Amino acid sequence: MNYRIPIEIKSLFFNIKNDNERGHTATVSSILKQCGSIHEDVAQINNIPENIKSISREGIINEILRTSRAEAKINRVCCFNKVSVNGLPINTDYSFCIYIREETSKENVHYGRQKIHYPPSLSYSDEYIDINNRKILQNISKTLNDYAFVIEAFEYNTDTGYLNFDATIVGPKEIPYSKVFVNRKGTGSKFTYIFEENYDDYDTEIIALRQKLGYKNVGPENFKEIMHEQKDNAYKDIVKYLSKKGIDSCKNLYKEYPYSIYDFEYKVNGIKHFGIIKHSVTSLKKFVLSYQQFQFVNQFNDYATIFLETDVLGRKKIYELNNEQAMESKKQIRSLVLDISEV
Repeated sequence: MNYRIPIEIKSLFFNIKNDNERGHTATVSSILKQCGSIHEDVAQINNIPENIKSISREGIINEILRTSRAEAKINRVCCFNKVSVNGLPINTDYSFCIYIREETSKENVHYGRQKIHYPPSLSYSDEYIDINNRKILQNISKTLNDYAFVIEAFEYNTDTGYLNFDATIVGPKEIPYSKVFVNRKGTGSKFTYIFEENYDDYDTEIIALRQKLGYKNVGPENFKEIMHEQKDNAYKDIVKYLSKKGIDSCKNLYKEYPYSIYDFEYKVNGIKHFGIIKHSVTSLKKFVLSYQQFQFVNQFNDYATIFLETDVLGRKKIYELNNEQAMESKKQIRSLVLDISEV
């Protein structure tokens, strides 16, 4: 049996640099029950075994409540000594802990509220268990090549006993918070839309686009819109292409977070893979790949693939390129970052 527990998108992230004046740290908790309403998906934590001896359970509860500033009780303590990220097992000597905390003071405006908590600062050790959430997250970071990432959900498999962290990579290490998240509360997307890809392939695409769609119908003012539409169509074609190969669990990421290094995710044998979409109205097998994307494909050589769709307005054709093929391809340098501080 598999249980998936989605958590609040800003509640657990790593390798993101806070560039705000104050606040905006990970909340490290998600609401389970509030105002009498239960979040059924989060409540699946109640179906997961605690995996902790009673004496250790009492010890960690005492540790948690020792610094509590409000009256509360701990309803559940779940510990996991087998963890993975995106389906990849993590080699660690520590356990990760998630617990349910309930507000019990009737004077508290949040009386009765229950949350699941998973703070990186949580650590506890005795002769039976060694809990260290930060060490686990550091090991996850290492597995993800120290990219900045956001945890979207915990997934627990009752057959294997593994707690899987469903992680979305949102940029290089130390990416500014404001480049990832929107600073607002309430509903709606939490990811920022300001930073989108630059279409450096304008020179190679504009002529072919005008020949296909009409010279008066395509120009600098609507080039971006047309390319967006073609990318959407390319994604649909690639999803169909992968479906024929037995892969049907694709998740569109660039719509949710346009600044993402990769465009969509899919799973193969339970392991998350990353897809980068490139498309051209020409039949040329030529495209612009940012250095960041090139580096990403190199670092995730077994799990990242470039999908190129050519002749998108004609006889469409899809190509898959792995890291080895990308490394062997002919390359042109399009831009450089120059540092003259020591000149």
